[in-house]
Amino acid sequence: MALGENIRKLREEAQLTQQQLAERLYVSRQTISRWESGTRCPDLITAKKLAMELQISLDELISDEEIKNMEDMKSLYFWRKPKWEERQRLKEYSGRLYRALNIVGTIYLTILILFSYQLRERPPIWCTITGAGIVAAIWILICIVNKRLEKLENG
Repeated sequence: MALGENIRKLREEAQLTQQQLAERLYVSRQTISRWESGTRCPDLITAKKLAMELQISLDELISDEEIKNMEDMKSLYFWRKPKWEERQRLKEYSGRLYRALNIVGTIYLTILILFSYQLRERPPIWCTITGAGIVAAIWILICIVNKRLEKLENG
């Protein structure tokens, strides 16, 4: 639901006319009408006053989703500081893992090229096993980090 629709619905639920609400907020009736039609939006301070007048939170006023209970409300706050910081930390770590994977892959391909074209030999088996082990370990870590990110985003 858009902000204008929210304002109209909540005003009607509070059994207020546009004029009555305008008088309480010290704005004109036309201003309320413009908010409800969506041609204008209240500034932040006025929106807070409007929410207080309608006895709801500012989040509920500007939300385009209906919030049925507190569990729905909690799900909107996935970006709260502790979770947001954890999410940012995990994304940063994931980026570092992808860069490490890129570097290991580049080194491994360089070694393969060196052995194949310059030395005209097959690379030693320990080199292949080590390269594959490092790549596998990095992929496992990437999967773990992505699962953690998914859990954070889904609650």
